Amino acid sequence: MDATDNWQLAQLQGEDLVFTTTDGLARALTDGFFYVQQPTGLDLAAGDRFAQSFYRPLEGGAGDPYRGYQQWTSDQLGPHQGYFSRDADQTEQFFLESANWKRAYPTALVEQAHGMRDLALRIERAVLTHLDIPRELWTEATGHSLTPEGTHTLTFNHFRPEIAARGLNIHKDSGWVTVLRSTEPGLEVDRGDGDWVPINPIPGTFIVNFGCAMEILTRETKTPVAAVAHRVVQQPSEQHAAKPDRFSYALFVDSSLDKSVCPGLFTYKPNSGLHLEKSVDGFLDQILDNTYRRDTAGLY
Repeated sequence: MDATDNWQLAQLQGEDLVFTTTDGLARALTDGFFYVQQPTGLDLAAGDRFAQSFYRPLEGGAGDPYRGYQQWTSDQLGPHQGYFSRDADQTEQFFLESANWKRAYPTALVEQAHGMRDLALRIERAVLTHLDIPRELWTEATGHSLTPEGTHTLTFNHFRPEIAARGLNIHKDSGWVTVLRSTEPGLEVDRGDGDWVPINPIPGTFIVNFGCAMEILTRETKTPVAAVAHRVVQQPSEQHAAKPDRFSYALFVDSSLDKSVCPGLFTYKPNSGLHLEKSVDGFLDQILDNTYRRDTAGLY
């Protein structure tokens, strides 16, 4: 069965998401995942090159701007940012929030990061237009994620098949919208019946999914949006010699981490408005800690 038989496909036209099926939006909000066409003119070469190089050491001290990022740590960049090598997973990762993009990323990658962020925010706004949350509440309800005060992170994953471990643990994303660039199979989604279903890349598209913040906000509305558990399966060791290692990268949209701007995550109740549920930083810490430990899953 072709991937498009299982998952919905959309294109951004103006400020709206236009799906290839009449019930595409409804199914995408329930599935928690869908494909979106890559915008014309968004060059992905810099991101692809960085994803295949960031973990490699600099060669002979040469200034290759796409290598040598193991030296960047959270001590330099801030909490949850920098290079991480996971003991329980095959992944090694690099996280960077938008405030640090110009400081660390090559210029071409900074441009691509802004393009992916713009796409993610347009998707978030397009979805909000179809929900019963008043427009005047969007900024507060979404933790200022739609503004420059939101937390916008470009994250890279390199999967090391020589390590005998899971690919990436079961988890839900913490925030609002994730726009994922992937070129190889391996991502699987739990559709609630105990079966893990693949969502394989389609050339010319990104994979989009919703996070816990969106699910919490909308769960008592007429149109709840699902944040769905997903994982990456273990990459076989024989792959290492046969073809390049698997990589992926994603733009994550989260709420502001400034408590004076965003007090926390809200649930919207149509009859009584926004209700504060939990702090953003504590929730983010919980999700991340449970995702990367050996004996837990990043769920809530």
